[in-house]
Amino acid sequence: MKAVFIVYNQALTERVAELLDRTGARGFTQWQDVMGRGSQTGEPHMGTHTWPALNTAVLSVVDEDTADKLLRGVDEINKTAEEQGIRAFSWNVEASV
Repeated sequence: MKAVFIVYNQALTERVAELLDRTGARGFTQWQDVMGRGSQTGEPHMGTHTWPALNTAVLSVVDEDTADKLLRGVDEINKTAEEQGIRAFSWNVEASV
């Protein structure tokens, strides 16, 4: 099993929801109004007057094939919406109950 954590500009919410559905990642947890700044490029998303954008984050625990599909899907979204900002991270899940 893999945990996939996706953080994205709220403007991309519909595209991420479609990606989750398309890949079969049914179960997930979502956080809204997430603030942050990318490590390489992009502007901060802080919900302030200066930096008004905000992010949303999704965590889904899925099988390895679905995790690969999610990561490829996030890469596809990023290629068409780099200015918006979207990143995904994956790690192994050792156990779940």
